[in-house]
Amino acid sequence: MKPSLRMHGLVQHINAVAQQLGLDMLTVKKEYIFRTWITISAPLTYAVFGVYWGFIEARRHWLEGIKSCIMLGGLVSGSAKLLTILLRHTPIRDLLYFIIKICEDYEQRGVDFIHALNFGIDRVYKIQRIIFVGYSITFLIMLLMPLVLLFYKGIRITVMPYEIPGLSIDSNIGYGLTYLQHTVPEVVGGIGFYLGDMLVLLALNQIQTFADIFQLKATALNDALERKEQSRYVCNVGEYKDFNIQALLMDLINWHQLFVDYCELVERIYDNLIAAQVFAASVSIVICLCVNLNEFDLISAIFFLVSAYSMSVYCIVGTQIEFAYDQVYQTVSCLSWHELNCEQRKLYMMMLQRAQNMKIIVLLGIVPLSLGTALQASELDFCFVSLLAKNNI
Repeated sequence: MKPSLRMHGLVQHINAVAQQLGLDMLTVKKEYIFRTWITISAPLTYAVFGVYWGFIEARRHWLEGIKSCIMLGGLVSGSAKLLTILLRHTPIRDLLYFIIKICEDYEQRGVDFIHALNFGIDRVYKIQRIIFVGYSITFLIMLLMPLVLLFYKGIRITVMPYEIPGLSIDSNIGYGLTYLQHTVPEVVGGIGFYLGDMLVLLALNQIQTFADIFQLKATALNDALERKEQSRYVCNVGEYKDFNIQALLMDLINWHQLFVDYCELVERIYDNLIAAQVFAASVSIVICLCVNLNEFDLISAIFFLVSAYSMSVYCIVGTQIEFAYDQVYQTVSCLSWHELNCEQRKLYMMMLQRAQNMKIIVLLGIVPLSLGTALQASELDFCFVSLLAKNNI
C-alpha cells in the first residue's frame, strides 16, 4: 500500500475517533452538535462535583480531600486537549492535510523515500497500538472493577472519586445513578485522551520522518559532490562538470527550511497541551502515591499507572525528536562542503547555522520535553512522597 494511502487511513481513523466525541477534525467549519456538548460537559461535571466533594471530605481529614482529587491531573490534561482541539481546529486540520500531501509528493520520488515514509508510518502505528491498549485496559478496569466488587463481595466503590450530592451510594438506585453518571466522563475522558495523544504524537513523529527524508536528500548531494571530486582526476584541463549540484543543494536547503518551519508550527499548536499533559501527570503521580501511603486505594493505583504511562510516552517521543535534531545536524556537518563553490558555501553556512540552533520543545519555557525531564519529575515526586512518609504526615 502507498504511504499516502496508509497515512490517509490513519488520519481517517483519528477523525472517526474525534467524531465519536462530536469533534470532526477534517471539516472546514467546526459544528457543535449534541455529542460535542456532552464532551464539553464531561470535564465540567468532574470540576463541579469533584471540587465540591473534595471540600466536604477535606473537613474530615486532609487526606480524604486529596483522595477526592486524584483525577485532578486528568481533568487538567483532558481540558487542555479539548481546548486545543476546539480553539486550534483550523491549524490542526491544515497540519493533517499537509502531512498527507508530503506523503503523496515524496512517494513519487523513488523506493528510498517510500521506505522512509513507511518506516515513519510504522512508528506511528506502533505508538498507536501502545496507547490504545494501555488506555483500553486501564479505563475498562476502572469501569468494571466497581461492578465486580459489588457482585462478588458486596463492596460499593465509585468509578470517579466523588459522590453526587443527594444520591446515597448505600441505596441501589443511588448507586446505579451514580455509576451511570460516572460512566459518561470516564468514557469521554478515555476516548478524549486517546484522541489528543494521537494528534500530538502523529505530528511529533513526522519530525523524525522529515529528518530521514533530509538525510536521503543530503546523501544525493554528497554523491554528486564525490563524483565532482573524482571527475577532476579524469577530466581535461579547463573541462567542467556541474553534476546538478546547485539544484540538489537548493532542494536540501528548502527541505531544511520546511523542516524548521514544521517543528516551530507543531510547537505553536501543541505547546500548552504537551506542557499540561506532562505536568498534570507528574502531579497525579504525587497525589496517587500520597493516597496509597495511608491505605491501598484501587482507583488511585490504576490512575497512577495511567499518569506514569502517559508522561513516559510523551517524554520518550521528545527524546527521539532530540535525536532527530542531532541526526539533521550531523548530516549537514558531514557534507563534502569543500567541493562547493563560494556562493554555494555561503548558502551551506546559513543552513549549518540553523541546524546548530534548532529550537527544541520546551515545557512552559522551563524544561525540555525529554526522558531526562521525566526522570527528574519522578525523582521529585518520590522525594516529596518519601518526605511525607518519613514525617508520618
